[in-house]
Amino acid sequence: MGVTPWPADFNQQETDAAYNFVNNHCDLVSHHFDDGIPYEEAYNKSNWPAHFITELQTRKTRTAAGKKILLSSSALNLSRNHKAEYYRYSETISSAIKYQWEQLPVNDAKVIAAYVNYISFIDSVLQPAYINFGVESNADSWTTGDFLQYKDFISQVYAALKNRYPSKPVFISVMVNPAAQSINYASQLMLYSDYLTLSAYPYGYAGAYNNGKADPSYLPPSFFDNYLSLASGKPIAFAETGYIAEDLSIPSLNINLKSNSSWQKDYIEQVLRITNDHNGKFFVWFCHKDYDAGNNTLRSLGLFNDLFLMWEDTGLLDETNTQRPAFTSWNTWMKKKKTE
Repeated sequence: MGVTPWPADFNQQETDAAYNFVNNHCDLVSHHFDDGIPYEEAYNKSNWPAHFITELQTRKTRTAAGKKILLSSSALNLSRNHKAEYYRYSETISSAIKYQWEQLPVNDAKVIAAYVNYISFIDSVLQPAYINFGVESNADSWTTGDFLQYKDFISQVYAALKNRYPSKPVFISVMVNPAAQSINYASQLMLYSDYLTLSAYPYGYAGAYNNGKADPSYLPPSFFDNYLSLASGKPIAFAETGYIAEDLSIPSLNINLKSNSSWQKDYIEQVLRITNDHNGKFFVWFCHKDYDAGNNTLRSLGLFNDLFLMWEDTGLLDETNTQRPAFTSWNTWMKKKKTE
């Protein structure tokens, strides 16, 4: 069981708090990379961006010895239906070279080589126990042609990584989306994944089933079962999940959901039971603490996006460090033996 070291604000105090939570309340950490790919540097395996190197070293040194590491890397941008942009902190690469990389299709041989080198370099530093090389790969918004290119990319990257790491679990993660096309895409990609690894934030769906009230008891059994049935004997895991403990209103996205800390507790108990009942390999809750302060910092820097509100209030602790009921559930499950 683990979280990401996503801080509640972008300062030393909250970074320390995030790693303290990992080191005191988890036996696994998810190091999640979603800032784009330094394609040119990765392709040449040299001149890695200074910010990237610093980030890797911070993650390595701040993670306590003995913690298992999940490497989660997105080959896609935040839309999850297009190749990842160029790494945002690559300052020594010209705009012309970045543009050349951005024009290549995701299954271009150079893109595949660069991405495999990128994953391999992170692996060499962090030594993860698990590699998720395709975060949230099954968006129902893919066009047919783009998905086929991505599927080809996934198949080639999987083969290359399995050749390099024959004894290490290598997989993609899929969003638990009830749309038939999302289930279809997930099914097609399972051939290139050692685990069925889930990403789930279903409060919007619970609200849709219950007139805006995000009570997880309104999620039908098929919500998770449609994905669990894709495992075909493969191990399952939760690469990331979370649930809002407060009301969520984002007018620009037509989102207005009611929730509370009791419903968050009900949800974490539900998904932990699913993981346990299916002998899951690991379970990741994305945010340990609400990041209201972090969003305020992003606003002050002109970097805020309304989409960031979706996960603001999913912490096991609220923004004042008050422990929520879900935190009690977390600690209870952490003390259980795997066979319970």
